[in-house]
Amino acid sequence: MQNEKKGGEKPRMLSSAADFRKYTEQIWKAGLGAFSRAEEEGGKLFDNLVKLGEELESKTRDIADNTVETVVEAHDKVVERATDTREKVERAFDDKIASALGRLGIPSQRELDTVNQRLDTLTQVLQELTEQMRQNNKK
Repeated sequence: MQNEKKGGEKPRMLSSAADFRKYTEQIWKAGLGAFSRAEEEGGKLFDNLVKLGEELESKTRDIADNTVETVVEAHDKVVERATDTREKVERAFDDKIASALGRLGIPSQRELDTVNQRLDTLTQVLQELTEQMRQNNKK
């Protein structure tokens, strides 16, 4: 009987080893199938993600370009207004200072330039007369 049990157990062990091998092959094949499926669907998923990214980039680029254009236009307007205002303030300030200096009897730059030109002309005339007088004295 013991021999029968031993003989009976051997086919069961062989059957278990065969089952184990069959089971490991199935696991291996399932893994290969999963890898193949992931590779196929992963490529499709990647392509879909790239397409969605391109669409999003296009939309955001348009929005960004419009926003930048709006900001640049607003900046230009503000700079133009500020420049105009600054020029008006400078003119008003210059006029008030010129008026105050005039009331104090201080000549303007234009008046000083005119006096300097007249002095230059007088200096030139004096030099010419001095040279003529020297030449007359030598004679």
